[in-house]
Amino acid sequence: MLKRLLPLAFLATPVLAQANAVPGLDIRMYDLTDINFNGSRGTGPSSEAGFSIGHSWCNTGTVNLPWQSQSGGVMVDQYPRITFLLARENGGRFVQVCGRSYCKHSPTAFNFSSGPCAPCTASGGAFFYVGCSDTYGSGINASQFYLGPTEEIDPWLGTWPPAGSYFDRGDPPVAGAAAVDSVRSLNTTGFDQVKNRITVRESELLAGSNYYAQVYACVQGEPGTARGNNAASRRVAISGVPGNWAASATGTSNIGPIVAQWPGATSHSGGNGNNDGQFAVAVKVTGPVAGMWHYEYAVQNLDNNRGGATFRIPVAPGAVVQSAGFRDIDTDPLNDWTFARTPSEIAFSASGTNSLDWNTIYNCWFDCSVAPGAGSMTIDQARPGTGATNVQVQADSPSGLSYAQKFAIGASCGTCQGSFYQLFPTSGLFDLGGRSMTLTPSTNAYTVTGSTVAFVPAAGTNLGLTFNSQTNVTLPFALSYPGGSTTSLQVNPCGYVTAQNAPVQLLPTATALLQGGPRWAAAWTLLQPQAGSANVWFDATPARAILTWNAMPMIGGTSPSTFQLQFFPNGVVHVVWQNVATSSFAAMTGWTPGGGHRDPGSIDLSTSLSSPLVLCGPSFDGLSLGADANPVLGTTLNWQIGGMPTGTTAGLLFRSVQQATPPIDLTSAGMPGCFQYLVAPDAAFFTTSGATAQVPQFVPNSVALVGVSLVGQSAIYLPQLTPLGFVASNGYVLTVGL
Repeated sequence: MLKRLLPLAFLATPVLAQANAVPGLDIRMYDLTDINFNGSRGTGPSSEAGFSIGHSWCNTGTVNLPWQSQSGGVMVDQYPRITFLLARENGGRFVQVCGRSYCKHSPTAFNFSSGPCAPCTASGGAFFYVGCSDTYGSGINASQFYLGPTEEIDPWLGTWPPAGSYFDRGDPPVAGAAAVDSVRSLNTTGFDQVKNRITVRESELLAGSNYYAQVYACVQGEPGTARGNNAASRRVAISGVPGNWAASATGTSNIGPIVAQWPGATSHSGGNGNNDGQFAVAVKVTGPVAGMWHYEYAVQNLDNNRGGATFRIPVAPGAVVQSAGFRDIDTDPLNDWTFARTPSEIAFSASGTNSLDWNTIYNCWFDCSVAPGAGSMTIDQARPGTGATNVQVQADSPSGLSYAQKFAIGASCGTCQGSFYQLFPTSGLFDLGGRSMTLTPSTNAYTVTGSTVAFVPAAGTNLGLTFNSQTNVTLPFALSYPGGSTTSLQVNPCGYVTAQNAPVQLLPTATALLQGGPRWAAAWTLLQPQAGSANVWFDATPARAILTWNAMPMIGGTSPSTFQLQFFPNGVVHVVWQNVATSSFAAMTGWTPGGGHRDPGSIDLSTSLSSPLVLCGPSFDGLSLGADANPVLGTTLNWQIGGMPTGTTAGLLFRSVQQATPPIDLTSAGMPGCFQYLVAPDAAFFTTSGATAQVPQFVPNSVALVGVSLVGQSAIYLPQLTPLGFVASNGYVLTVGL
């Protein structure tokens, strides 16, 4: 049974490297800038419109990209290319409306200093330098002189052969050696406004549709793992009549495949390892209507050179499948893919040479009696080559199986907070004037009480602080505080003191308080020290040390604020307030040992000081349990235990296939506030030398385990927090799936 599975160490399998990968090369397409209608040609149903799209990209990697298009008048393959795609969403279907589109051969890198990759490191030479950006508007990208067919390019390697290419042959082609000498023969004289641009049948430009455009960077040598930012897509508006269209970009650009823009759909990508590029599959499932679910798929070839020849989708035995359909990007019904059904699979297969190639989206759809479940689309490669014969891409399917899931249940227990504070939204709400409180050390923490400590008039040394400055003062004794001891304090004019050197922080926030080191905040707000007596005074004897913020105004104000901190050799600290001036700035009082612990929340000290506020230490935010991956068949994941305090060396991980519903209250077992989230668990010890630990969990590759849940909970020994001495984490559920 699954409850008896033993954790296994993960055995890594070596993979082959991408043939021309350059480590550190990463070009980022960050914006689709604009779209423009260039003109149309023809009349009637066969008429076509031409569009162009602008883009911005930058070098976000760690190496410069070589960029040279010619050498001695001969074309060379040492520069990137850009492809374009236009899609439409209408009636719940997301389709490509343009042809494969010619791609832009980009001859020159401009190396602008702006953009999200800055700072630009350009220093001369034919490179796209790290940190630099480049923008080509739709006008530049519309230049037919630099637009060539995508089928000449290997999108996985990013390579292109200049000899015998479209630019070498010309259009119409030249004869003889001139067609294969790598010297440009293309002359665009006589080209119409549509040729080689983003070409759309005007019948596709339907009123009321949603249109999307994509630009994609094809970069020679860029590792496949760095291409998640190569595509940028954006919503575009297209309206008008044949021969006269208006186009504009709307909203903001999104990074990733254009099919991910499909409203209501889910999308994933998958590739042929390190041997070829990726496909993206988006799927939208609606229904049921009359017991049937409708499945719509849009499959995009992102950069796979071998292309796709079959879409295979798992289907549950006995499922009813009907109304299947297919769409490609031409109008030839004779090359449409064919549909077939087996007991376990639905297949759409290419006819002839009509493969799903780079920069293309094909669609398929059907109705099925089975609701969507876990699965993947298998895309068979259209042409031979290195690597597997197919690519798997996760996609909802009528498989009758569940996806792997992980989720937390309940909460940890035994939390211990050593910090407290009150945050006043404005100093005008400060209501502790004329009062005092005492912080008394007790078992590595403070006990905080209201008190009647007298204010001691400012005396001793005027520290002469200025705005945004701070200074250290030496104590005549060692001051013990929760978590440490010090003989000096760092004093800030904004109303707080730290036990360790820290940057100036002008305005109070809970994050600033808790993320730093030990801090006493008397009245932390935006105070403005003056050159005279309205400053911070330090008065120290072997019996006590007093820091007084004496008659200091707020910045931009004149009303004074006066309060003090009194420190004693036995570790006791008094906070005494005379008054805090009214302003629009926030104010805070409180204490923290620091270390970035959980925010305990602001409390109302004007009422809570009527009874002792007992803090604890060291601070403990609770034990957390999670997992670093979903429990997919045939994989190993790690249970992750976090939040362990310093000094923890071991703990327990409990696992069971049965969840406790409702959770079991452990108060009677000596763990008040703790709950048990699983029944009849097995226990495993783990060791740790830090705040976190991992326990591996192997999930066997058995379909019989799909849908089985494994519940976990961890515990460690912290005797100061519960009578039994143990505290427990939240529960965590792993549901096995695909």
